[in-house]
Amino acid sequence: MKYEVDINGRFEIDLNYWSGKATVKYQGMELPQDGKNTFLLGSEKCVVGGALFSGVYFCRSDKQVLLAKLFWYDFIAGLIPFIISMIGGIIGAVIGAAAFFVCYKLMPYIKNYFLRLLVCVAIAGLVLVVILTIASLFPALFGLEA
Repeated sequence: MKYEVDINGRFEIDLNYWSGKATVKYQGMELPQDGKNTFLLGSEKCVVGGALFSGVYFCRSDKQVLLAKLFWYDFIAGLIPFIISMIGGIIGAVIGAAAFFVCYKLMPYIKNYFLRLLVCVAIAGLVLVVILTIASLFPALFGLEA
């Protein structure tokens, strides 16, 4: 996901939410890294830090800008697949937790909230189909009679 920030100059920040890596360009020139998410602009350090729960920030000197943050309704939408998967017991909970993680990672890339909700509901439907398929193929895993 690319962000443009103006703090005493134009910065372009490219964040990869899957790997956690960031690249920073200052007025078109890529800045060298000094650490995992620390970049050097001359002798000045610029930092990309935080997490989606608390917010992802870009800091230059004493100035800080919020780049991305998930809100409370994003977490509720992401929990829909997990809640649906609870019918599958522990196997369903594992599948639902994986689906929650996928929803959590996809949300920053989807700007429209209605589309975010639709994607989470679609993933919940897919989770339900997977759990029902596993239950029909292997009923003993779910304590069902064959």
